[in-house]
Amino acid sequence: MTRPVPFPAQDIARYRADGMWGDATIPTLFADTVARVPDRPGLIDPPNRAALDGQAPRRMTYGEMAAEVDQLAEALRAQGLGAGSLIATQLPNVADLVLLYLAIARIGAVLSPISIAYRSAELAAAARIVDFDAYVSLGRLAGRPYYEERFDALPASVRRLGLGGNLPDGVIRLDDGVPRSVQPPAPRSADDLFSVFWTSGTEGAPKAVPKTHNNMMASSLGAWRILDLPDGSNILAPFPFVNAAAMGGLMMCWMRTCGALILHHPFDLDTFVRQLGEEEVTYTMVAPTVLVYLRERSDDPALEAALHRLRAIGTGSAPPDPEVFRFFQDRFDVPVLNFFGSNEGAQMCSSGERVPDPRNRARFFPRDGDVDWPGGEGRRTANGGYFKLVDPVTRAPVTRPGAIGEMMITGPCLMPGYFSRDGFDRTKIDDDGYFATADLFEISACGSLIRFHARARELIVRGGMKISPLELDNLISSMPGMREAAVASYADDRMGEKVCVFVVPQGDACVTLADVTAYCDAQGLAKFKWPERLITLEALPRTPLSKLDRKALSRLLVPQQEGAEHV
Repeated sequence: MTRPVPFPAQDIARYRADGMWGDATIPTLFADTVARVPDRPGLIDPPNRAALDGQAPRRMTYGEMAAEVDQLAEALRAQGLGAGSLIATQLPNVADLVLLYLAIARIGAVLSPISIAYRSAELAAAARIVDFDAYVSLGRLAGRPYYEERFDALPASVRRLGLGGNLPDGVIRLDDGVPRSVQPPAPRSADDLFSVFWTSGTEGAPKAVPKTHNNMMASSLGAWRILDLPDGSNILAPFPFVNAAAMGGLMMCWMRTCGALILHHPFDLDTFVRQLGEEEVTYTMVAPTVLVYLRERSDDPALEAALHRLRAIGTGSAPPDPEVFRFFQDRFDVPVLNFFGSNEGAQMCSSGERVPDPRNRARFFPRDGDVDWPGGEGRRTANGGYFKLVDPVTRAPVTRPGAIGEMMITGPCLMPGYFSRDGFDRTKIDDDGYFATADLFEISACGSLIRFHARARELIVRGGMKISPLELDNLISSMPGMREAAVASYADDRMGEKVCVFVVPQGDACVTLADVTAYCDAQGLAKFKWPERLITLEALPRTPLSKLDRKALSRLLVPQQEGAEHV
């Protein structure tokens, strides 16, 4: 099918003239690497892959990868898929995921990766927003049926496709071993869509975030230049490839370095440490809590040697400990880089070059790209964009040290607008091309740095996974015996934030945490969203306008809260 060009012609001309966009696409980038280093190791499976999907771990050269990508591409074409087709995927970080992504791009289709943690409820919600042409997943995950539960969540018009064995009836296997004649890759422009990512919405519905090849190229180019990784660098990837940050900061940096992409799933510290020691890793990116674990185990001789080999470590998704940054700098001479980004197009990086003090690097980002900062002339954000801080109410510019403003972004990585079956919705992008992120930042006392302050919209971030409070409010309030319910986050040293539910039962009814989690399970809600604490109230707090006062709920969440249940 033919899809409209995502960006206006004037935007395309401007970014191309600026050198931020070009003609390279993901397939051409991969093809160039295959032609240059066909025998170099390119893809390494998690050592525990057999426990994930029953398949033996694989180690593949770029030439071997290309042959399988070609065959998967032809299998997709045989199902009537091609240029513009929207293909949803739900797969763990194994070699087949990378091969499938490249095959989808090769035929000119549009990738839409969905978290492996999402269940039927989230998949059905996504299908109400966009028209998927096909869905690809696996039959079993970690020894349990996986595809079967999700089969009926999609409209009948969606082609059910799968990888590996144990697929339900009605699912066509793509990797069937049948040799197919290989056709040339579909001619596509770098200005065409590459992917549609998914982000949690404050109204409880997911949002579809489209990205072109040029969007992704610009994003990965910024991270790659900052990291300055040598040719052939091996990258260990513990983050699922389902959002723009993981794709641009890990997968596409790998495509530029032309080394081996070492896959990891699900996160397991012992397996991660083993991979660091065995695979000659040059760069990896981890959650802040993993940095703490690595520090605690750094006296292990094998791990110590592996940490010395690293050129850098990336982190993000939650506030990191400044002392951990200092530890890796002093002990191993390894800079920890702090990233902040979003599917929509934000990307900042606090690197050793721009923020030399490792403690400051954990807390602040360079103010580069702020159009209202006189000291930032000629500088851009990490992904080549610009931003401005504005008062959340008056929308007036925020410029003085110590002031807090909402970040508005623009640049070559900014999405063309939210996506749906109706096309591209640019209403969230103003006439000057800026998108309001709802992220609040504080300008440092020195004026040259900024620090993330809070989310203007109340998303909960548990271990890097975003959770909409309103989605949980609505679902849990629908439980039998429930008068009303609402959730709020509480701090957790390991996960960053977790969910507490405040319940107001009907009459003499008693609602327990086990009741709530069982109901979430029955509704097909992803487990990472389930509440892990419960507090019973006589009534939910309200503002003078009778709106839910979620801040008042948060104030009730003190450590060791009496009357709270935990799991």
